[in-house]
Amino acid sequence: MIWHVQFRRDETDQVARHASPERAIEAACALIEQGCDVYGIGTGPLSDSIGREQIDRIYALWARAKYPFTGKPNH
Repeated sequence: MIWHVQFRRDETDQVARHASPERAIEAACALIEQGCDVYGIGTGPLSDSIGREQIDRIYALWARAKYPFTGKPNH
């Protein structure tokens, strides 16, 4: 099943497709770190996706695992 990540970069809406939910979530978190506005992750129709609130929670967990002492990158 193909998973999609909906995001906005440079004021342009974009969709990226991934082979698994893990890859989609990893890509979404990387996009957030790049400053993109990620607003949907899911399968099937673009309207059937995980919303911003859940994406924020997933990113917070991902960031804590990736940056265990600060929860954010050292830029």
